[in-house]
Amino acid sequence: MNGNHVVTSSLNHLREFDSKWNRWSLPNGLKCLHVPLPENDPRYQITLLFGTGSRDEPQNISGISHLLEHMMFRGSAKFPTFSELSVAFESLGGEWNAATGHEYTEFFYSGPSGLLEDSMALFADFILRPTLQDLETERRIVQRELEGELNENGVSTDLDYHIANRIWPKNSMSQPIIGTTSSLAAIKNKDIRTWLTQHYTSKNSVICVVGGDSQKVKNLILKNFGDWSTTTAPIKRAPLNPDFSGPQAFWVENSDNEFQVQMSFLCEGTGSPKSSAYELLTRVLADGFSSRLTKRIREELGLVYDISANLHQYYGCGLLNLTASVTSENLRPFFAEVFQVLNDLKNTEVDMNELERHKLRAITDLQLTTSEPAALAWRGAWGLLSETELRLSVLAEQFNNVDPQELRKIASEIFINKKLCVTALGQGK
Repeated sequence: MNGNHVVTSSLNHLREFDSKWNRWSLPNGLKCLHVPLPENDPRYQITLLFGTGSRDEPQNISGISHLLEHMMFRGSAKFPTFSELSVAFESLGGEWNAATGHEYTEFFYSGPSGLLEDSMALFADFILRPTLQDLETERRIVQRELEGELNENGVSTDLDYHIANRIWPKNSMSQPIIGTTSSLAAIKNKDIRTWLTQHYTSKNSVICVVGGDSQKVKNLILKNFGDWSTTTAPIKRAPLNPDFSGPQAFWVENSDNEFQVQMSFLCEGTGSPKSSAYELLTRVLADGFSSRLTKRIREELGLVYDISANLHQYYGCGLLNLTASVTSENLRPFFAEVFQVLNDLKNTEVDMNELERHKLRAITDLQLTTSEPAALAWRGAWGLLSETELRLSVLAEQFNNVDPQELRKIASEIFINKKLCVTALGQGK
């Protein structure tokens, strides 16, 4: 079966899969999505996203979103201690966790669908009725987490953080998601409770359930979250407008024997019609051994062990990033070869066979997502929260519609000096 037949088959499968999704809202503003799995699949995933993250924080209490995420685990109304709550969740046999980003806070639970009713009730108690106790204990835990991100000089080893400080120096995007030692120390109990009241609201959240019967899921969400009465409106942010003009390059002291290098190019943000082309560019550059940077810089020249490309998009702005570990003697040829590959993409259209290969890989990843409840729930919840396309078939069609001319045009737009910021984390200049 050739690539075109595989793509057509995948699109048909994804359209059928998407047709079974059920999307609705509760009277209190909570946006809901149910994605059914095959009847013989015993799994489910509950993912709830709040539309708040580190981007919304004042500098003096930066890290409060992440700290509140941790505090939620300290107990609920029915299980008022961390120990009791963790035993309750883990007795249901699933995985219970959370994460904080720049523009969201995520809570999730997964397990066997036969226990969905008990799980939903417990999950709602966890989300809606936290005790928020033991602040000092949790503050110490987060402080240990922060220290784990710093090197022996007290400098962050997070390349994204250093890039953000150059691109958004006067914006909360430049603050570390975890906060700083001083900002963590400044957060009080009243700050935690105020943040919860203002940001963890039904109108500022979405829930996605993957697996289980649609009507049962709808009834369970209404039963457990229908009385969640909040008046605070969704968070409204100004679009990111970077005060940045490249090229900028800077070095950060670190004792590692290799330089951690990141090249970041400004691009459009969440919801951009160019997003599919951006992602295909990352795949052409560094997705698989046949991709251009991997083939040239690793396989042909042996300059690196690994190189990656990824896309980070936010409301109003985004970054296409290239990341690699490079020894000091290989830095000069590494950059020369990367820029040569980027210039080739700007000056010459990608061969159709090459592009079709990467389209197939992108669409195959979407098809594989249909059997991964956690990935499905994240895609669905983020699509609802960000008000962007969440249907897998439409995303696949967007990939399939990108042509070599569009890819070259977009490469020419973003792979230019004024949109470039480079950092190298390593020992000695």
